[in-house]
Amino acid sequence: MRGQGFGAQGQAQSRDFAFHVCSICQTGVRMSWFVPIFFGYQLFQLMKYADSWSWERLGWNILQISGNQFLLLATVLCHEFGHGNMARYLGGEIDHILLWVFGGICFSIRPQSDDSRKLLRDDLLVVAAGPATHIFQAPFWGLILWMVFAALVTGTPFYQQMVAYGILPATAWEAFVSALNPLSGLASAGQWTGYFWTSLFYSLAGSAIRLNVALFLFNVFFPMYPADGSKLLVTSLMFCCGLAPRRAANVLLGLSVPCALLIIGYSLYIVYAGLTSGGGTSSMLQGVMGFMGVMSLMEAYKINKLKEQRLLHTHPLFATARSWRRTDRDAFGVVHRINVSELDDDTPLFAGGAFGRCSIVGFCCPCFSPNRNFVGEGRTAGVVEASSSAAAAPSADLRVQRNALLDKAESEQSKRSKTVQQQIDDRAAQDTV
Repeated sequence: MRGQGFGAQGQAQSRDFAFHVCSICQTGVRMSWFVPIFFGYQLFQLMKYADSWSWERLGWNILQISGNQFLLLATVLCHEFGHGNMARYLGGEIDHILLWVFGGICFSIRPQSDDSRKLLRDDLLVVAAGPATHIFQAPFWGLILWMVFAALVTGTPFYQQMVAYGILPATAWEAFVSALNPLSGLASAGQWTGYFWTSLFYSLAGSAIRLNVALFLFNVFFPMYPADGSKLLVTSLMFCCGLAPRRAANVLLGLSVPCALLIIGYSLYIVYAGLTSGGGTSSMLQGVMGFMGVMSLMEAYKINKLKEQRLLHTHPLFATARSWRRTDRDAFGVVHRINVSELDDDTPLFAGGAFGRCSIVGFCCPCFSPNRNFVGEGRTAGVVEASSSAAAAPSADLRVQRNALLDKAESEQSKRSKTVQQQIDDRAAQDTV
């Protein structure tokens, strides 16, 4: 049951429609056949300009597309190794990494634990380690851009002319800042006349910076499952705010579904309106984005069905929804029982979160309140009532009730141990009194 969700599709893709590329740090790297097919389609679409372009311009564009494809794979590989190396640091292992047309998947295992806090903390660290790699990759490519800018671009008459026309930035820092905006391309979008390799390296370095910024923003601030942003959101809510998995799933569905619909609508609009650069190449890219949105909707439907069936714990993202033991409180104290149910727990994971009770967050939205009980989410009114009254009972009253119960039990036991003659004598003594 743990194989439900996006990971199961990735495992099937890696097993049935992928090939081994190499091994890095004793980790196998596999690539989906869709990646070279998509790359070949890009080159095929470029060849339709062979009659109208010079061979030099055509070769430049072929090298640019090839370089961008290599940068994409290298960036995604570093991202996935961020996930995997954090899993190794926490005591786990990397099985292999799959380079997919949607990005990449790192198949790793981590030590199991009965502590829900530790499981959520480890999940949060592993998920955050992937986007964190872009914080180091972007400055690295910024250094490459500066080196190309300083060694090959500045000082040439062509560069001075491009600066005078406002096509190129005046300094390397301005070029780096311009590349940090993923929505605006560098001025060197095409080949510079007479500067074949200079313009190519400059364009690729700028593309690498924009790619890292775009992937960081998407994976952190776009909560569409199975992107890292959705996992960061869910694990943060459960670990930092103490939110129950069922409520975290509600938040995820409320954000993931609109994001998926937004991507699908945007892709259909771009393909239909023809507002693309490069013709069919960009149209295919938009189609891939739309398919990712559809896949996200399918994943949201699966999560919702598991939530309704109270089987969220079978999903990898909500493995802590069911614990191996149950802790209840009655009028005489805390009772620990083995959880024999195959359904999700009724009670929250733990009271509060890593940042306490989060009263401000809970005040803004009741769904985020870690200790607030709601009837209808796998609980009954009687259970909530008993839990509330038991929690409000002072510890001193509990001791008095417990002692009274023990005295009563001892009295009953002593009565049962007396003989018939002793009981007759006791009754006679009470009548005499």
